[in-house]
Amino acid sequence: MKNNSYKNITVSHFVGLSGIGGVQRNFIEYINNQLILEGKDGFLHKVYTLGGVDLQYKLPVKVYDIRKIKNFLALIVDIISRNNIVHFYNNLTSLKVAVFLFLLPVCKLIFHERGTIWNYPSSRRVLLRFISWKAHLILANSNATKTMLVEKFYVSNKKIKVLHNGIDTTIQYRKKPVFNQLKAFRVGFIGRLDTPKGAHVLIDAMRYLIENNIILVIAGSGILEKTLKSQAKYLENVSFIGRIEDPYVFLSTIDLLVVPSIREPLGNVCLEAGLCKVPVLAANIDGIPEIIENHVSGELIDPTDDIVIDFPVSAVSLPEFVVDPVTHKIHAPLQINPKYLANKILELSLEERVLTGYAEQLHKKVVDYFNIDRYTSELHKIYQEM
Repeated sequence: MKNNSYKNITVSHFVGLSGIGGVQRNFIEYINNQLILEGKDGFLHKVYTLGGVDLQYKLPVKVYDIRKIKNFLALIVDIISRNNIVHFYNNLTSLKVAVFLFLLPVCKLIFHERGTIWNYPSSRRVLLRFISWKAHLILANSNATKTMLVEKFYVSNKKIKVLHNGIDTTIQYRKKPVFNQLKAFRVGFIGRLDTPKGAHVLIDAMRYLIENNIILVIAGSGILEKTLKSQAKYLENVSFIGRIEDPYVFLSTIDLLVVPSIREPLGNVCLEAGLCKVPVLAANIDGIPEIIENHVSGELIDPTDDIVIDFPVSAVSLPEFVVDPVTHKIHAPLQINPKYLANKILELSLEERVLTGYAEQLHKKVVDYFNIDRYTSELHKIYQEM
């Protein structure tokens, strides 16, 4: 996207890079793609963070840690400059950012909401509304996120624009082998082992599949790791492999990805599965149906049960609300019924042709729409309009 009239625009990105997740992966893929064309598309990019950068992120650009005073002052200059756009990622609920902005005049400020609001109490909505007021624009990674902002926090609908994630679809994946009836059917879970991801439901479901040739492999780490391992202690059909750096390597080894989330603003892992042509079975909640079309590009299960989980105090608390993808209203969260989930896994394990069809349709949707080029094009159009 070359446009000489925007040649002198600098975009300063403020993003946390010490953790792992969809926010970081999406940003890294975007910024790596941009640095190939640095300056040629009409924008120059600077990256700020608070803290260290996780070793798995390979960035061919300097990252400015604002714990250093000179970098902190540079960010302030960018925020008050009329020639800079400052793009914050997941900071709508930050008290520190609110105090920071209270003291500064701002010009071109974007807040990109990717999921933090689900666990932010509505009783503290004044702070979020203040940051929203200071922002020029709020980007939401899904229609569900936009609904949560409007319904839970009363943010003006006019100030929010939906920008779905995009992933690098040029990545060379290894196509998974065709399921062999003589081998175990491999169900996979990948994600942070914390309350919202619902891994405990999937482990419970495996209790009903002990007599079947089905195994569950859990990839990831987190505060609930010890609790979940204790839950699966006597289940020989469940294994944990810890944190992995490349999700595509893991995805290429499984026959079905299960996403039993209690809340999921969008579900980046569904996009990664689609790129690998891995079929997905997921909870019908929040933003997941914006990726998975039921019985077309995967299958969705309605959460129906009260949430039953024993989690430590340091774990992420359960959200007040989730978004109903049909009514587009918010309601108290529920979890999938484990027995129903087990029956659905067993049913799909016997339907190789159905799974192949789901995988092909999801792959097409990811390549055609959820790609980094579409994401970049829409984002740069927003920058230009500012």
